[in-house]
Amino acid sequence: MSGTLPRKSDLRSSQRFRVDGINPLVYEKSLLSTMGVGRKNQARSAINLSEGGILIRSHDRLKIGTSVRVRLEIEKFNDVIEADGVVRWCFQSATDATDFYAGLQFLKLPSKIVNKIARLRSYFTSPEYMMKMATKRRADPLGIDLD
Repeated sequence: MSGTLPRKSDLRSSQRFRVDGINPLVYEKSLLSTMGVGRKNQARSAINLSEGGILIRSHDRLKIGTSVRVRLEIEKFNDVIEADGVVRWCFQSATDATDFYAGLQFLKLPSKIVNKIARLRSYFTSPEYMMKMATKRRADPLGIDLD
């Protein structure tokens, strides 16, 4: 035993991948929210995803340990992923005080959802997708999408 602690990335059970075109809805799980009352979407955008969870950019600081419901609308495939989760960490952005980043761990994902995420990984990490994104960045170097 070397006596050194493992890196946080070594503790992950699932490899993360960057996502694009996924609209997240994240709200605190409560009796009223399950009935559709008082749902406030905490997510601004999805950053990366894995079978273990998702990294989101949020409007506000999320309390660690909060139970949440996650709904990911995947435009490209006209599909949806829904899962229960828990906030594992949340930090304010160092570059923009209005942004917070939160790591949400999925809880008890059915194999059907695990398989969907694996297929998304295949798509978002494919050479074809990487080439498409590189071409898009070259065509739009300032990051202004005029479409």
